Amino acid sequence: MSSMYVPGDYNCCLSEYAVDGNITTWVYQDMICAHSSKTNIQQEWWTVDLQNVYVIKEIEIYGRTDCCGDNLSNFDVDVIIPTCPCNGWNDLTDGDVSHCHYQTGAVSPSIRITCPSNTRGRFVRIKCCDMLTLVICEVKVNGDKLSSTRQSGLLSSVGVYARGHIGSRYVGPVIETFVAQSKIQCTSVCITKNDCYAAEYDRNTTSCTMKGECTNGTQTSLFQDNSTDVFCVL
Repeated sequence: MSSMYVPGDYNCCLSEYAVDGNITTWVYQDMICAHSSKTNIQQEWWTVDLQNVYVIKEIEIYGRTDCCGDNLSNFDVDVIIPTCPCNGWNDLTDGDVSHCHYQTGAVSPSIRITCPSNTRGRFVRIKCCDMLTLVICEVKVNGDKLSSTRQSGLLSSVGVYARGHIGSRYVGPVIETFVAQSKIQCTSVCITKNDCYAAEYDRNTTSCTMKGECTNGTQTSLFQDNSTDVFCVL
């Protein structure tokens, strides 16, 4: 969450309260909703990491039921897919963003959003379009895990996603190297292998290198090299 309100005289406001399974606003004088501060210097946001890439179907969002409906109004709902399938990827500023919904009116008590067809991502973000406080009491996300199709060996346009990084190399363990007819063939072979996370194609030598999950777990596993293209498979 972008910031957290600290009331002082009661328990409140942790970001995880929005995914604790409880849609109630108050319990025993404690507020069990995610509650941002009003900083007046940024648009407040809350996000959840789904721990895998999903095709997102529906998102349910619950707001306060006691008062303050404007604490959950005028916001965007975005689904963000990583640019690289590295463990620990959490840079929301570097990803492919799919806009799922814009909510103008107050959410009270809840809203169910249907995302556009084939909306894919690992992160769901709710972001204010103004500088007001953001309060979310519960979020439920319904979708299908993309990796389940790949791991079963069944390939489909819904089950596999490859994101290209032109002029880049990928740091990760080498699985195998062979001469490919094109970058498309290079990527296609990677998709068929459960342990392949990136296809690295050298345009000068036409060699294709299959690489596994990155070793350092950060976005810096991608670095610039004008002779190669990388296609991360999700």
